Amino acid sequence: MTSIVQSPEHGRSAKTDQGTFTGPIFIVGMPRSGTKLLRELLNNHSQIAITPNESHFIPDFYTRRESYGNLQEPRHFSKFYHDFSQTVFFQRVTDGNNFVDEESWYREVTVWTYAGVVETFYRLYARTQNKTIWGDKTPYYLVILPLLKSLFPDARFVHIVRDVRDYSLSLKKGWNKNIYRSAQRWYDAVRKCRQNGISLSAGAYYEVRYEQLVDAPAQTLQGICKFLSVPYEETMTILRRPADLRGGDAQNRLDILRKNYGKWESSLSGRQIRRIESICGELLVELGYATSCDGPSKRVPFLEMEMYKLLDAFSLLRFEIRENGVREGFRNVVRAIPYAQYRSASEEDH
Repeated sequence: MTSIVQSPEHGRSAKTDQGTFTGPIFIVGMPRSGTKLLRELLNNHSQIAITPNESHFIPDFYTRRESYGNLQEPRHFSKFYHDFSQTVFFQRVTDGNNFVDEESWYREVTVWTYAGVVETFYRLYARTQNKTIWGDKTPYYLVILPLLKSLFPDARFVHIVRDVRDYSLSLKKGWNKNIYRSAQRWYDAVRKCRQNGISLSAGAYYEVRYEQLVDAPAQTLQGICKFLSVPYEETMTILRRPADLRGGDAQNRLDILRKNYGKWESSLSGRQIRRIESICGELLVELGYATSCDGPSKRVPFLEMEMYKLLDAFSLLRFEIRENGVREGFRNVVRAIPYAQYRSASEEDH
């Protein structure tokens, strides 16, 4: 049998004797870019199990992994389990599907590293779905590809990109977020992800456009399946539950809404379009999007970004209070603080 690789960081090998890919798959991309739709479609595959909620915990727990000591020691694992079980991710994934407790998780671990312990949790979830390939959809992991690749050497990343003009408009509609700050964050994160993706080993990074996914889902999924080394299945394009519950035009639909893009042309003013294109035009051209802006991108000034950041925080708080009440709204915002650098909004459904 292929031996299990053990190191200070890595999880178990994700390949069998025949070289079959068994994970992980990381779906990344800016929020409101189709990551959730892509997750639902890939989860339709008979071999793929991507957890139904965003994780956010991987980099946070990684930075404090040494504080837990040797996880193979039961008392250290117990402390890790206690902290992990308090995360929103754990509580949501296990809600109604209590598939793991401390004892069963500990018993299943074969590689006693941080990555090995985390991977065991995901594989236990995949087992509940009778599937063999595990995955995660956390949009803002697009800025930490090198870390994820170092933890999970066989990881494959699917980066979905949406036109920044529609992306900024969507965040404005959903959370009243400033379109220029959104555009600058899109530019920085998407460029970083693309640069890091190119630097990864061959066959580890795949890019797809949101517009292609909604207009030609079968063809787009065929390309993704080829990248993941799994056969394409025709049932993948059939949604079993709505991918959008947050007020977009595809809200509560069980079909893929084609041509669900280009709304910026009628919803943004000419001045707004020119400003966004001045921020992101260079990257838009690289990605194949049409733009009227020429020349290098012009960053939003630092103080302006800080002002927008403060206003966005108030908008998010108002949204949370409106959706969940004062107590739970404040609680959700506070719980998001440790993961703030890895996310851009409370975009996951509650």
